[in-house]
Amino acid sequence: MRKFFFISFITVSFSFACSSDYSCSLGYKCVKAPYESRGTCMKKVDEYGRQDYDYSRDMNFGVKTEGDCSFNTDCPIGFRCDSYYKTCVKN
Repeated sequence: MRKFFFISFITVSFSFACSSDYSCSLGYKCVKAPYESRGTCMKKVDEYGRQDYDYSRDMNFGVKTEGDCSFNTDCPIGFRCDSYYKTCVKN
């Protein structure tokens, strides 16, 4: 089964700019819009909306060239595709 990495939209207003996951607190991920070198720290949640406690961090320096989703149908129920970050976020 495919493991999903979803971002909680609620945390966007309390987050800050980042260049990699190392710029974010534990349990948060640096989410970048396509072709952007800086992103926003957002809380990681699973496909059910529960906090994802996977503490591994990615060295995601550089620019992301494509998104994780394009349409809301690319995301599970209760999530939507954020048009700027191109990732599934919790409603």
